[in-house]
Amino acid sequence: MLRFWPLKGKNRLLGYPDASFRNNSDKSSQRGQTIFLAEERKTGRIDARGSLVDYESTKIRRTTLSTTVAELYALMKCYGTCQFLRGLWMDMTGEVCDINIRTDANNLVTTSATTHLPEQKETIHMITMLRTEVLSGSIHDLAHVVTGDMLADPLTKASVKPDTLIKAVNTGRLPNADKQPSFRTLMRDRHKAFYVLAGWVVSNIKLPHTVTEFLGCNIERAITLCCSTPGDKS
Repeated sequence: MLRFWPLKGKNRLLGYPDASFRNNSDKSSQRGQTIFLAEERKTGRIDARGSLVDYESTKIRRTTLSTTVAELYALMKCYGTCQFLRGLWMDMTGEVCDINIRTDANNLVTTSATTHLPEQKETIHMITMLRTEVLSGSIHDLAHVVTGDMLADPLTKASVKPDTLIKAVNTGRLPNADKQPSFRTLMRDRHKAFYVLAGWVVSNIKLPHTVTEFLGCNIERAITLCCSTPGDKS
């Protein structure tokens, strides 16, 4: 039985995509997803609060040559459903929901934050699509969760007990959904493109160094490092 919990403040869509590689009797891969309408991320709180609004488990009807391909396919399918639900929610409430994705495939998160191309050719276009959606803000946040907190896991593996998912539905508590730093924080602190952008702003825009954003990007920390002396940079 689904339960819908009262949510405070701005809402977001929190999607959990998962896949199992060639675990079916016909050697096909299985994908699943759970999507929650959840409260926005709050500083200092690692558990989210939300209600399950969509779930699915189905075969991947294409050839998958690795676990990464299966996970990528499941993630992009989940994102597509989140886009549909965002439009539906906008029509109902006039509110635009951010889309957050949680995956237990950590390599998808780390690859999205780099410019490195994968070795498998069939994943290049999907990785490029994922990077475009994440960096443009269409996927507002992408983060890793451990397998124990992957709420779509029982929808792809018969051996996994659904206790965690049932508890999340019955309590509205999504365990460790916001334990990891937000994707944009990781990009700001680690991705060299932010420091290149900050250096260009400092060199070409004659503004006081109190500027914190440029083209929608928070570059305050990067500008601080660019304006410091070489001995002060870390």
